[in-house]
Amino acid sequence: MNEQLRRTSAVEDFAGAGDPGALEAMYDASRRRAPTLSPTEAALVQAYRDRGFLRSRLDPLGLAPLPTVPELDPGRYGLDPARSRPLIEQMEAAYCGPIGWEFGHIHDAARRQWLAAEAEQGARFPDPAARQSMLALLTRAQTFETVLAQRLPGARLFGLGGAESFIVLLDVLLAESVPLGLQEVVIGGMHRGRFNLLANVCGKPLGGMLAAIQGKPPVPEGLEVSADVPYHLGYSGEREVAGRMVRFSVSPHPSHLQLVPVISQGRARAKQWARGLPEGRRAVLPLLLHTDASFAGQGLVAEMFQLSRLAPYDLGGTIHVVINNQLGFTTLPEEGRSARRPTDIAKLVEAPVLHVNGDDPDAVYRVASVAARWRATFGRDIVIDLVCYRRPGHNEIDEPRFTQPVMYRAIDARPPVSEIYAERLASDGLDTACMGQAAEAMAEEIRAGLEAAKSYAVNRADWFEGAWAGFRAGSMAEMLRSPETGLPLDELKRLGTLICAPPPGFQLDPKVSRFLEERRHTIETGEGLNWATGEALALATLLAEGTPVRFSGQDSLRGAFTQRHLELHDQSSGERYLSLAPAARDASHLEIHNTPLIEHAVLCYEFGMSLADPRRLVVWEAQFGEFLNIAQPVFDQCIACSEDRWLRSTGLVILLPHGLDGGGPDHSTGRPERLLAACAGGNLVVANASTPANFFHLLRRQIHWPFRKPLVVLTPKALLRHKACVSSLAEFGPGTAFRAVIPDDGVKRARRVVLCTGKVYYELLQARAERKLEKKVALVRVEQLWPFPADAIAAALKPYRKAELIWCEEEPENMGYFRTLAPHLEQAAGRSIRRVGRPAAATPAVGVKSWHAAQARALVADALGPA
Repeated sequence: MNEQLRRTSAVEDFAGAGDPGALEAMYDASRRRAPTLSPTEAALVQAYRDRGFLRSRLDPLGLAPLPTVPELDPGRYGLDPARSRPLIEQMEAAYCGPIGWEFGHIHDAARRQWLAAEAEQGARFPDPAARQSMLALLTRAQTFETVLAQRLPGARLFGLGGAESFIVLLDVLLAESVPLGLQEVVIGGMHRGRFNLLANVCGKPLGGMLAAIQGKPPVPEGLEVSADVPYHLGYSGEREVAGRMVRFSVSPHPSHLQLVPVISQGRARAKQWARGLPEGRRAVLPLLLHTDASFAGQGLVAEMFQLSRLAPYDLGGTIHVVINNQLGFTTLPEEGRSARRPTDIAKLVEAPVLHVNGDDPDAVYRVASVAARWRATFGRDIVIDLVCYRRPGHNEIDEPRFTQPVMYRAIDARPPVSEIYAERLASDGLDTACMGQAAEAMAEEIRAGLEAAKSYAVNRADWFEGAWAGFRAGSMAEMLRSPETGLPLDELKRLGTLICAPPPGFQLDPKVSRFLEERRHTIETGEGLNWATGEALALATLLAEGTPVRFSGQDSLRGAFTQRHLELHDQSSGERYLSLAPAARDASHLEIHNTPLIEHAVLCYEFGMSLADPRRLVVWEAQFGEFLNIAQPVFDQCIACSEDRWLRSTGLVILLPHGLDGGGPDHSTGRPERLLAACAGGNLVVANASTPANFFHLLRRQIHWPFRKPLVVLTPKALLRHKACVSSLAEFGPGTAFRAVIPDDGVKRARRVVLCTGKVYYELLQARAERKLEKKVALVRVEQLWPFPADAIAAALKPYRKAELIWCEEEPENMGYFRTLAPHLEQAAGRSIRRVGRPAAATPAVGVKSWHAAQARALVADALGPA
């Protein structure tokens, strides 16, 4: 069987990383040159490798006392301190200096040996020219902060003061990565130091940035969007690094900062794929920036690491940089975390952590170089913990001395790192004249930038460029029109046959075999196609047209309700096979997988992919609809408003299983009231399709529209096997399209019209038949809830001018559709509409099945009225 069609949970290793013996050989010569150690000396060396970082001198302020580490006492091993002094001094210099090498938690011996060799080779200083260049960069970073604060008093800059070596770290990291294959870096950042990063690392022109800081719109005049504060904005551009042009993609971000790293990982994955794997992994670097408090405090960070070694999320390693302020706003470390270090969460995936004193630029240079080479060698995550401090408070308006007086006395007494480093270079006999030149140059650039900002205006939106070339913004009117997305019946049957045929000799479970046979039969006869078949045909037809598909969610391959079976399992060998694979024009276009029991980070990642790849159908399915609750921040702060805030479109599809089926308060609702509350203008599509064919067209429309909008679908549970919830193949055929409203064409006149959406239609349909009300009550289905299809609803109601209008929903009044849609419904109808449904409640559904059934009968009876 074609290996590309098989499933695996293993992650591709970079070349050389999968052979521990080869890595051991890399350092065999250096070990042979080292003096032979006695068993007790070897035990002491191992103690330094495992625990030496605890005594490294990391705090630039000198406020944190060095702990006693019993394992580092030579007497513990029966060693004579005097005789062992050369070895102890070597270990102290390697592990207890300005770099803390934390790698004892790594199980792989070859990787530990690689790091030990890096630590023990002795201090490596950059050459004199590089050190002078670093001094100039430090001076630029400091001058940028001081001059900007002077020229723009009162502005919220979230400055970098106290962590200027961060700029050196990133500059060296990128310069070291270019010879290793780097072509593009995707940066997921934070507030602190953002302007300095954009100016001195990414090369963003100062005129536009300073104009935004002073309050000028960052978007063209007349563009009706909300935009965002300047320290949230992203940037895309190019700059020469180490003799080559490197592309910078800095993600915009909301204040919920740890969303951005995972979103940026999704963006990086899409960019790597666009370049082709495995080379794309080398070419595109995910560089994620954090602060100590958020890295330690946000659960999303643990989720991010949990994903990092799984095949669907592998990026060939991410480099994480933590600006360790030793303070979270006003909260001290001992109040903000239980762990000793803010980076301890990285041990989850055995990522090495390089702690470094932020006021030692030479040490910063060294860890940046090691991090670049680690990723290139092993294709795994690494964390740099840059221990520094904040000169201003949380922002320039905040006063940190109220709550940290001792810390800020030490900060006030400490010179900037540029001055500290200049003294060191001078003592080493190096010329430091570059310092004054860099300061003058930076001050002049800011002056020129402020002058340019006076007349600066955005002429064009940085929106549909690069991968987005050819797309455009979609209006509300366009979102209410659906292109024809049907296909010839012969093509549908051809693809349907392919996806129902397991490989020769594949031993299926009898129930799965029957499932495929029934699906094949419905496609061949053209009658009775159920929900899962409509969905499978939508994915298969897109794949056949050349559209890449990424579909993920907890248990999505089989389906949480055993409805999907997109992956088949050989009952003898356990081999796995993707049933959609034969339909794909390109095998690499198909990615369907189960996800961990994680919603927040997974949705962030998929959103990031959709931002960077508009030609891929990216679908995330919640196991149950209310699981979106766990990922609410990324939905509210990014998905629902990325166009409005940052001029960034997304075609992400979110599937939320929804419907009150008697399952109790949980697993009943996709929270339509929250979805509709987020709707404004053309920001997203909310739909509750009631037929397999309409769902088919809804998914295909996402790709066939000339623009991209996020789509949230309230998908069914009980209807997955409902005998009435089926479509004919003709409804998928030529000339067909998504229908935002489905009128009741069989009822010409009616005394009452019931408008509804979703599952409740079938309950109304059955009760209407039982009570013989087919000629008295019309049932109109609203399939798209937003953008609201007012014209289509008006047309559907036109035959019933004198009929009573009812809106029927099964949800509680405070959790349904009517509160939001009532004004739109009544305006479209031209008269009042009465709501029928469950009363307001604190929970979405009752927990007693008999109560549920009684409520369902009552609301249906009320909606239909007397016989």
